[in-house]
Amino acid sequence: MALTKEIEEQIKSFVYLKPRTVNEISQIINKNWRTALRYVEQIMLKTGTIKTRTFREGTRGALRLVYWNSAEKIYATDVQETLFKKMELGVQKSDFSPFEIFQYIDPEQRHAYYENIENEDKYDYDIKNLLPFFESTKEELVIFAGNLAFIHLKHQKKTVLSYFAACIKRGITIKIISNINFTDLQNVQQILQLNAGLATPLLQLRHAVTPLRAYIFDTSVARFGEIANSQGKPGQRAGKTAIYYELKEKSWLEWIQKVFWKKFQDAIPAKKRVDNLMVITKKRN
Repeated sequence: MALTKEIEEQIKSFVYLKPRTVNEISQIINKNWRTALRYVEQIMLKTGTIKTRTFREGTRGALRLVYWNSAEKIYATDVQETLFKKMELGVQKSDFSPFEIFQYIDPEQRHAYYENIENEDKYDYDIKNLLPFFESTKEELVIFAGNLAFIHLKHQKKTVLSYFAACIKRGITIKIISNINFTDLQNVQQILQLNAGLATPLLQLRHAVTPLRAYIFDTSVARFGEIANSQGKPGQRAGKTAIYYELKEKSWLEWIQKVFWKKFQDAIPAKKRVDNLMVITKKRN
């Protein structure tokens, strides 16, 4: 039986009050636990308002809990509140540096490095160091992007888009927010094509403008990147420098995910955005 709007709201209202087991949800909607779990997974993919966590995974007593993924208050400290407000005001990637977050991370749970960019047109944005994260992701990958050209970045003839395809083949969900504009229509089509043949789409793309450039792999690691441009003033590093930040501190990873969900829930679905962009026609001579 298909998930109806009525059942969706019933499940969300039930979970909103407090975390629930899948069995509790199955009882309230009068369905078996397999159907209840399928509904929960569909709501997770569709709205992101609920999430699941498995306790004692791999044992006979494993328990899957469904909880409300609140975006109402996404900061736990004054520092996080200040950072969030800065990110919300940002439009260009130069409006917010990931270092603003990095400086607060436990030194044992962070790593950063840089590369000098000799030729930006040929620079691959260190994609090779993302490979282990793509391969080890188990459930979810979320991405903050400025545009969609990054899907064509490659390492050893494999593009980021092909990494996405491999993740989807393993049942991993991918969610992306990016500025979807007229020049990116072909890229949007290529990304959404990865859902072809799937009963439930695993990749969701939405339009939103953000200064962040980041990948968050499960709740295990977040990888940020930025480009530092020299202004040619005395004492400054010459040329362009790419700086990468890897964060593993769990409390901060959970906060970054909440930031993503806040943006994602308010963002415009790719199809709706594209439908409106397609109204633009070429001028007749």
